[in-house]
Amino acid sequence: MARLRTWIITGAGAVGLAGSLGWMGLRSSSATPEYSVEAARVQDLRDSVAANGEVQARTKVNVGVQVTAAIREIHVKDGQWVKAGDLLVTLDQERYRQALNQAEMGLRMSRKDLEIAQATWTKQEQTFRRNETLHGQGLVSAEEFQQVKLARDTAATSLERARVAVQQSEAQVAIAQDDLSKTVIRASMSGQVTGLKAEKGETAIAGTTNLAGAVLMVISDLSEMMGEVRVGELEVVKVKEGQPAEITVDALPGSLFRGKVMTVATGTDRPANASSTSQETQTYKVRVLIEGTPEALGALKPGMSARIAVLTSEHKGVLTVPLAAIQDREVKGRGLGLLAGSRSVVYVAKDGKVQEREIQTGLSTRRAAEVLSGVKAGELVVTGPTKLLTGLTDGAAVKLQKGQP
Repeated sequence: MARLRTWIITGAGAVGLAGSLGWMGLRSSSATPEYSVEAARVQDLRDSVAANGEVQARTKVNVGVQVTAAIREIHVKDGQWVKAGDLLVTLDQERYRQALNQAEMGLRMSRKDLEIAQATWTKQEQTFRRNETLHGQGLVSAEEFQQVKLARDTAATSLERARVAVQQSEAQVAIAQDDLSKTVIRASMSGQVTGLKAEKGETAIAGTTNLAGAVLMVISDLSEMMGEVRVGELEVVKVKEGQPAEITVDALPGSLFRGKVMTVATGTDRPANASSTSQETQTYKVRVLIEGTPEALGALKPGMSARIAVLTSEHKGVLTVPLAAIQDREVKGRGLGLLAGSRSVVYVAKDGKVQEREIQTGLSTRRAAEVLSGVKAGELVVTGPTKLLTGLTDGAAVKLQKGQP
């Protein structure tokens, strides 16, 4: 009776049983997972640090003003080539001419006062010498002689003050002359005018200690160009002066420029008084000198967007495995059940099973790693799927995906 009840099943139970049997059959048919593999192979391995930046002239100067005044005339155009000493901008000079005239008038008055003070002192000095002799002969009383001496000393003090006043007036004239000369702005170097920002009639503001002044234009020497990027703190430690680099420019599709690292900043761009957080990644400015013929460099313009990759390491003819094949496995302390670090392993597929191999690695890139020991060239290492690879163990049965070796 018990045996008979085993086979009496309601309709709903039949459906459930059929589903269960179907699931069990499916699981049975796919009990051996399918894995992807790649062969360990010998190749050249290169590691690089890449970042987006822009093209700039290696040598450039910002043309600004040292005195505040309205722009009276701009003598160049954007893109124009200039030579050192060429006239660029003329500022309004009226205010500074008046200041010079006043300073020169003050100097003339100071010199006139000096002449009077000099004559007075000369007269008082002569009187003093004469009375000094008479006092020695007893012909002039001590009181009278002291009065003459006081007059001479007073004249000497006035003469010294007059001389100082002349020196101060001369300094004022020199300052006024210098200010007037600064209303005429000339090129400090030869190059091309880039980024002309000034307009005739605008007031150009001179800079101060705490405030940057107006930049009228930039003069760039386009015979030497560089790429400028900002590299994160975790990668900038790999970048060194002299390392080779490759530069691609968005505006020149298909072009490839080569260069070398010129400078690596030792400090961040963040102002000293700016606050930072533990999550904030600091960046460091890296400059790369772009190499090429004058014709090739002539296609580059300051401000163009660029992608720069700096070759930081290169190992030729080394044994490698895909980075995806490497797994970290925990190492436990003997008899303690405590974690004692980790080891790097790969799983070598052979005859339907895998062997766990501990490996020693060298240079690593984003896709592959150099293997110093643990596998041989041509051996197949399991690379995925990742969700299955993380749980793989030594001796496990594996089935390779279709098309795999």
